[in-house]
Amino acid sequence: MKIVLFGGSGQLGFELIKRASDLNFELIAPVTKEVDIKSRSDVFAFISRIKPDVIVNSAAYTAVDNAETDSEAAFAVNQHGVRFIAEAARQHDARVIHLSTDYVFDGSANVALTEDSPTNPINVYGHSKLAGEIEIERILGPKGLVLRSSSLHGQRGPNFVHTMIELITSREVVSVVDDQFMCPTWAGWLAEVILDLIRIDCCGVLHVAGQGVTTWYHFAKEIRSLLESTGRNLARVEPTTAEKFLRPARRPTYSALDCSKLSNILGRPNMSWQAGLRSHFSDLGYSI
Repeated sequence: MKIVLFGGSGQLGFELIKRASDLNFELIAPVTKEVDIKSRSDVFAFISRIKPDVIVNSAAYTAVDNAETDSEAAFAVNQHGVRFIAEAARQHDARVIHLSTDYVFDGSANVALTEDSPTNPINVYGHSKLAGEIEIERILGPKGLVLRSSSLHGQRGPNFVHTMIELITSREVVSVVDDQFMCPTWAGWLAEVILDLIRIDCCGVLHVAGQGVTTWYHFAKEIRSLLESTGRNLARVEPTTAEKFLRPARRPTYSALDCSKLSNILGRPNMSWQAGLRSHFSDLGYSI
């Protein structure tokens, strides 16, 4: 099976490339200099030449705060680039697996969100990602699969885990938001799921995130706990509120994802966020 991966230089792309070879998939991951997904001609020329069976799109504009003042750049990648990929895929009868986010929700729920829960983004990044989802559904129908994930972290950063490791090992006190709820997701596990889904005939929207719900504060506390084995002096991790930690873009208060549909498709439970974090630490060379 021939797979084209857009976004191969990111943390998820890194994990996909690492695992695809073990399954004897032919995976082609062009760099931006080869294919700029913001260019329709670039995308069409590359897909016409490669003629893949499946396209995985993990390329995205992910600077959530910057998107508030640079919406044109966010939509250029997260909507228009996705449209070009979908149109090229349709022309060559290729399937597309597209990565999206829990930020398509407004955070007003207090139970885990299903694939059918109403979307209502509260920041520019979320609006641009939802626009990309709509393009996939509109253009590809049953040839498109949207995977919404949450709070991704992996060996190839930057991400929250790497930031916390740096802060906890260099400061006396670290304050972390304790009133935003989500499902941390290890990129290695997500990559394995994507490679499984490539071989399964499914379409539409799927939620794909670590099992269990936590806050950024409790996530940081777990990171600190795993660092205790290093014997280093560690910062005290204290809770704070989103109101006291103002950022340009609003974040959903509660964006935990219900992934039971995925578990039913794969016939196994999702990896817990705690197990995913331990796997991430192992990849970084920590003994835990």
